Amino acid sequence: LLSTFNGQDVSNTAWAYATLEIQDMLLMEAIAKSATDASFLSSFTSQAVANVAWAFAKLGVKNEALMAALAERILEDGLLATFNAQDVSNTAWAYAALGIKHEMLMVALAEQTKRGDVLSTFTGQNVANTAWAFATFGMKDDLLMAAIAKQSMQGGVLSTFDAQAIANTAWSFAKVSVKDDALMAALAERTMQDSVLS
Repeated sequence: LLSTFNGQDVSNTAWAYATLEIQDMLLMEAIAKSATDASFLSSFTSQAVANVAWAFAKLGVKNEALMAALAERILEDGLLATFNAQDVSNTAWAYAALGIKHEMLMVALAEQTKRGDVLSTFTGQNVANTAWAFATFGMKDDLLMAAIAKQSMQGGVLSTFDAQAIANTAWSFAKVSVKDDALMAALAERTMQDSVLS
C-alpha cells in the first residue's frame, strides 16, 4: 500500500507516528526507502521534507541515507526558498538532534532564516530550535545570531518563550560565544514572570 502514497501521505504518516511517539521501525524503514527514491522525493514540498526530517529525529531514527536525500532535495530547484519559519527550524533541529552535520544545508538554512519574510514570523520555539541546532554543531554565524536575537525581542515574540525555549536560547548563545546583553536581559526578565517559573 505504501507504493500508492504520495509525498504528502508519507509526510503525514511519519509526522503522526512521531507525534504519537510510536516507533515502528519497519514502517520508518519503508518510509525512508520510499523517500530516498529520487523520482518520489521530487514530489515533496518544503513542509513534507521538514516533517519527515522532524519525525525521524523526534523518534531518534538515524537514517543517514534519508537525511542526505532530504538535504539534496532541499538544496535543489529552489525548494529552500519556499521554507517558512517552521520548516527552517524543524529541519535545522532534526539534523542537529540526529547529529548529522550537513554543512551546505546548514549554511543554506541560515541564509533562509535571515530573510526578513521568514525571520519576522519566528516564534520563541522557532528561535530556540534554530539557535540550538547551530550551537549544537558549533557553527557560529554572528549575523544569524544577531538576527535571531533581534527577532526574539520583537513585540509579542518574547511572550511565546517557554522555560525550555529560554534555556535553549541562552545556552545556544553561550555555546557559540555570542554575547548579546539585550537578549540576555530580555530572557532574564521573561524567566522571572510567574507563568514561566511556575
